[in-house]
Amino acid sequence: MRAPKNLVKVKYTMGEKYVDSNFNPYEGYYCEVQGKAYPGKVYTGKSKPLKLISSLINNNKVSGFVFNPTEDDLQKKSTLRYFIKYIHTIPIYIKEINLSTYNSVKSNPLYQTLVLKYTVSTDSPMVNGFFDMDEVEQANKKMPGIKLYLQDELV
Repeated sequence: MRAPKNLVKVKYTMGEKYVDSNFNPYEGYYCEVQGKAYPGKVYTGKSKPLKLISSLINNNKVSGFVFNPTEDDLQKKSTLRYFIKYIHTIPIYIKEINLSTYNSVKSNPLYQTLVLKYTVSTDSPMVNGFFDMDEVEQANKKMPGIKLYLQDELV
């Protein structure tokens, strides 16, 4: 079923605006019909609509988080730290987030999330800590760039 030409606008995207039904960036021509986008130059009514990337992100401005160990972390001598990476961004953009933000975005296919164990140390007057280097190396294979992001804490 073709739509009348006056209802269809043919446009082009470089892959930054839409994803297909498998959440892969869509690059190419698309038709806008009644507020929805469909792949291709001709609207047939048979293809699945494209998804606007911005509509899939629960919060386009995911709040960053500054880690400060709690008394509980100090007593347990370790805690978990949470990180997020938006998968369709160049350059790579990684943020540290809190547990509630992690839980709200971990199933969103446009984000990659990661949890790392952080050992808290109180050997000096200041509270500091460290990540296990083997765990960071493995994490960097899953989320390239995390090692660079954590470079100041890996010294």
